[in-house]
Formats: sequence, structure tokens, C-alpha cells
Amino acid sequence: MFQAQHDQHIEEHHHHYPAAPTHGWLGPVPHSVRVPLAAELVSALRDRSELRDILFRAISDGPGGLVHVLQGMAGCGKTALARHVFTEAVQAGEVIGLWVDASSASSLHAFMLGVAADRGATPAELEAAHNRVRPVADLVWDYLDRSPETWLLVFDNADEPRLLQEGNWLRRSPRGTVLVTTRDSSSELWQDKLPHQVGVLPLEAAAQVLLDLAPDAGRPEDFERLAQRLDRHPLALALAGRHLRRQLLERWTVSDYLDRLPDDPSELLDKAAQPTEDHTRIRFSTTWQLSLDVLARQDLPDALTMLRLLACFAPMPAPLPLTLLAPAALDSTALSRLDPPLTGERADAVLQGLISTSLVSLIDVPGDRGHRPVLSLQTHGLLLDTVSGQIPSGTLGDLLLCAIALLDGALSDRPDSQDLRLIAPHALAVLRRSRAETAGTHTSRAALELVRRLRDLHYERGEFTPALELATHAADFSATMFNSNSTEAVDDRYALGRTHTGAGRFAEAEAQLRAVLTTRENEFGRDDPRTLDAAHALGIALYGLGQWAEDEQLLRHVLAGRESLLGPYDPDTLDVCAGLADALGEQGHWEEAEALARTTVERSAASLGERHARTVVNRLTHAWAVAGREAWDRAEPLARRTLQDAEQVFGPHHPRTLAACHLLATVLRQLSLWTEAETLLRAVAQARETVLGSTHSHTLSSLTDLAAVLADAGRAAEAEPLAVKAHEGYVRTLGPEHPRTERSRTVLTTVRAALPAPHTPEKNTP
Repeated sequence: MFQAQHDQHIEEHHHHYPAAPTHGWLGPVPHSVRVPLAAELVSALRDRSELRDILFRAISDGPGGLVHVLQGMAGCGKTALARHVFTEAVQAGEVIGLWVDASSASSLHAFMLGVAADRGATPAELEAAHNRVRPVADLVWDYLDRSPETWLLVFDNADEPRLLQEGNWLRRSPRGTVLVTTRDSSSELWQDKLPHQVGVLPLEAAAQVLLDLAPDAGRPEDFERLAQRLDRHPLALALAGRHLRRQLLERWTVSDYLDRLPDDPSELLDKAAQPTEDHTRIRFSTTWQLSLDVLARQDLPDALTMLRLLACFAPMPAPLPLTLLAPAALDSTALSRLDPPLTGERADAVLQGLISTSLVSLIDVPGDRGHRPVLSLQTHGLLLDTVSGQIPSGTLGDLLLCAIALLDGALSDRPDSQDLRLIAPHALAVLRRSRAETAGTHTSRAALELVRRLRDLHYERGEFTPALELATHAADFSATMFNSNSTEAVDDRYALGRTHTGAGRFAEAEAQLRAVLTTRENEFGRDDPRTLDAAHALGIALYGLGQWAEDEQLLRHVLAGRESLLGPYDPDTLDVCAGLADALGEQGHWEEAEALARTTVERSAASLGERHARTVVNRLTHAWAVAGREAWDRAEPLARRTLQDAEQVFGPHHPRTLAACHLLATVLRQLSLWTEAETLLRAVAQARETVLGSTHSHTLSSLTDLAAVLADAGRAAEAEPLAVKAHEGYVRTLGPEHPRTERSRTVLTTVRAALPAPHTPEKNTP
């Protein structure tokens, strides 16, 4: 679609500009600087209208001596936009156009001599400048300043700003406008210029590029899928569209192209850039190398190793915290033994170089509440895929191990949610890249262990949605890496089942955990600790499904086994006691449930302490059982104490804390303390929707009870939409026959019965 001449070959074009003077003795001077040395657009210019208008206004409002700089990564269409503005402005008669290839010192010298010749420099003056008798830049700008016509001067591919600086080529003039295209975004040379960022395209515009090039290759949604897979990168879009359009013997659809697109898409993309007899074209797979070559000339060859390291992590939009690449952390890995070696001492300069050439970008990620913003890196996905695909086979495993060590080292003893949220996508990226055969089994196992650690940390914090994603990837990976019935693979499926339960996906949890229980019973026996763990987890899933009788049966067996193996005071034994009390209460056996819950919390306090997390959870069960017996005056102080302890132990938004808050609200409702109950339930519903999601059973339960409180307070009109939302959510997630669904239906019926009857005007009787 649009790519700089420096990045791809030049097609043959026909232009109708006035002929410029030629001076054969100058040798390298171009025939005409009036011709933009860039490939013509193969599709309409998409989503650059605002920037294009800015540039057109700068030209048409009259020369103001301004310098505009188009900045961006390779292949994002800087040259295409410059060419479009150049051509349109010249054809409109606004200016004369002058095009300079600024990719090297020699081309700058030659093209600027061409500019001087075009503006009227005499052969003698040109010869003097050519022989260094007079500074070439002074000669050129003298004639530009005296030009009878206003002009637009384009410096294309100025990726090494020092070349412009050393020759003093970049100046201002009242007679024209200067436009520069560059990958460099941080040079001091641009400080007093007008920078414009040129990035990837929005999804709609990116899909339209593909549609322009191959309109018959698919449906609109297919083009959007391909555009998203190519990360909306203009050059990649152009190559993919060109490939689809040029196929003769085997016509591919967009879906065909997507099916054939590997993890490293550069090989397939390059097929649309194959050299012909007349032209040699730079491939997509090497377009990034141009920037690395610039950095190597700046004594930063280790930028390649840093970029290869970044290719182990997740692409944008996932931010990579900059602290992850602290010098001490880098030096604790094997990066200094790679080729080229990368040390912590050099890391800052290397990152500055990668940022300056737009290979990576620096962003501030907003911190969670109470946290400062996190300075982070982002890298384009196609760049990372291409770089990763070109990592030597003997180096990939070492790089991935370095990446794993950096991620693992960033996890403190008690990482908070923000730490986990920022690290998790990169751990999954490392896991994905470790599937490569060249990564090695040791690397794959280390990546899997990192993902497992993150999974468990999220689970312990009650963050079940991210835990579920990690658990799913870990289970899939271990099933592939090991035999699907191996101990490790079964253990990962066990963790996945537990996480499904936490996320409120009880049917999926039941299926996973029944299979795990069967496998462990067959391998270890019914009373093995691992089998008992699986039975306990299955019981909790059955509780969520409302199958409380089977839950009770399973937990009684687990309780007997754990008391025999671990004793009555072991925390794992007490967990089963609390779960069994829950199952008994749901079946209406409240007296037995309260007695068991009371004994459990007493034993837990004695063995673990009053403020231990498990004691707090067991106290919650006890308070719930007391409430179940409708002993509201006893239940209230128990529920208040449990909530206070949970806030201190777990934090205000942990699912356990929210459960304690919900329990207190239900007790307050029965005591007719509706205002406080409403306040608590609104907070719980909002927090659960954020933490667990809008369709989680616990979120829907909050809405059901909130509707009941409002109806009790005489506000049935406010309660009805909440009751409807909860009931419909339960029907979708748990089914129409689930006990929770039936309760929500009862609440909805009660709410609607409390609504005032609609007013019917009386008819006049004759």
C-alpha cells in the first residue's frame, strides 16, 4: 500500500513536470528532483485525512518557513503520505515539488545538488560546491531563499538525523515548506520542528485497504479479521492484499490466507514482494533490519539482542513494565553471554536507540487505585513475530529462559493485583513461544511453572477471570507437553476445574473435576490425599450447581479421609467441615449445619488463630448458618465481626469480603434496616460485577437481594428492573430449574405483586 522507497523498490511511473536542468559531469545528481522517489499507492490513502489536511493548509496558507516531521515505525506510510501531499500540491499549482532521498550522506549530497540545479545554480557554482570549494548546503539554501516560486521540499527516509545535522541540510526559508519522513522520533534535531506521528491504521480503515486491493476475496468481517491479525500495519496490509489480488492459478480467499498465516507471517507476506527481472525489492521480513543497521552504525549492535529479548514477550497493547529490564535484573541472566552480548550497563542506551527508531514506544500505564503510573514499553506484534521467527535456533531457548527469569524476578513475595495484571500476558507469550522445538524441554517446563505460579497467585487473591485464562493455557500446554493422563497434566486439569468453580462456571468445573476424580481413583485409590482433593473440589462445584445432596455425600467421605490422614484440626480438614455445613444448610438441616460450623470455627481459631484467613472464612460459614436458623439478633454481631475481619485479612474487594458484606445485608433486611442493607448490597453488586463479571452467580445473587430490599422498603418500581436482570441472568447461566433461579423468580413475582396497579380511567356512563 505505502512504503518508503528506502524500504521497497520503485515502480516505473510517468510524471509530467517541467524538465529540470541536467549536468552530466556531476555523475550522481538525479535526473530530476521533481519526481517523488516512492512507489505509487496501490490503494486509496486511508485514515490520514486529518494529518493530510494539516499539511495542505501549511502549504496553501503561504510559505511560513515551517518544517513538518512525519515520524513512525517502518512501513506505516510516512512516505506514502508525503508523496500524496507532494503530488496533490504540485498538481493543484500551489507549489513546485522537490524530492530528496535523505537515506545516506551520498544521496543527500547528490539530491541537494539537484535541488540547487533546479533552482537555477550555474554549472560553475555547482562544480565549486561539488569540489567542496563552497558548502553545498549554503548554495542550495541561497537559491531556495531566492526561488521565484514557492516550493515544497521533502526529505524522505531521514532515519539518521545526524546526516542532516552534519551537513547543515535542514533549514527554514520564507519561500517554502519542508517535510521530513523519518523513523527517528527522539532526535534533538526535531525539537523546534512540527512532529506528526504516523502509526498503524484503525481497524475499519485497515480492513478497507484489504478490500480495496482484493474486493472479491471475502466478506467485510473476514477483512477485519485479517487486518487485526496483521496488527493493522500498512505495509503488511498492502502485501497481503496484493498477494490475494495477484493469485492466478490458486485463488485464495481471506479465510484461506488466514489459515496459511504462520506465527511468523513475514515469509507469506514476502511472497507479494518477490523480485522481478527488473527490480529488487526489500522484503517485509527485513524492513526492521534497516533500523537495526542504523543503530549498529551508532555503536549499538546489542540492540538486536534487546529486540530479540522483547520478542519473547507479549506485543502491544500489553505494556512491559520498564522496571523489568533494570540493569541488575538483566545482569542476573545469561544475556551477557549471547551474541551480541547485552549487559545492564548498556541497556539504557540500547532502549533509547530502539525508542528513537520507533521500534518500541514508551508509555505511562495508569496505576491501580493508590498506585503511581507505570512507565512501560510497547512493541508492535508483527515486529515481534518477525524478529522471533529469525532468532537462531541455538539462541531461542537461552533468550526465553532470560525472559522467564526477568518475569519471575519481578514477582515479589506478595505481589499485588497490578503486578500480576502487567506480568500475566508476558508469561503467556513466553509459554506460547516455548512451544517451538528449538526452545527445548527445560525452557518449556520453566515457562509452564511461571504460568502456574501466576495462576495460583491470582486464584488466592480471588481474581478468577485472569486465573482462568492462565489455568486454561497451563492445562492445554501440559496436555501437549506430557501424556494427557500424566500426573502433571491431571494436576493442571484439577487446577483448571477449581478455577472454573471460582469463576462461576460450575458445569465446566463439574466435567473437569469428575474426570480428574476418576483418573486419580484409578491411579491412586479412593482414599489417597490427591483423590480426596479432587472429591472436595468436585463437591464445591456441585454446590454451585445446586446439587447439595451429592455434595454432602462427597464431603462426608472426604472429611472421614482427611480426619484419618491429617487429624481433625488440620486446615484442610476444617475446610471440608465448612463446606459440609454449607451443603447441610442448603438442604434445610440448619441445626446440624450451625453445630458443625461452630465447632469448625472454634477448632480453626485454636489451631490457626482468630485472624487467620481460614478462620475468617469458617466464621463466615458459622454466621451464615446462624442466619439460616433465623436467629437474626445473634447473626448480626457475628456478620459484622466477620466483615470487619475479612476487610483486614483479604481487603475490601476480595470475594470473601464481598460474601461477608452480602451476608450482613441480608441479616439487616430481616431486621428492617433497609437503608444500610441497600447501601451494602449496591456496593457488593458493583464490586462483584467488576471482580467476577455481570453474569456470575454471586453478582446475580446481589441483585436479587437488592431487589428484595427495595421491595420491602416500598420501592417496587425501582426493584423490578433489578429483579428482571437477575432472573434472566440466572436462567442463562444456571438454567430455569436451578434453586437460585427459582428463588430469583420468587423475588420477581413478589416485586411485581407490590407494584401499584396501572391506573385505568373510568368510562363515562350515559
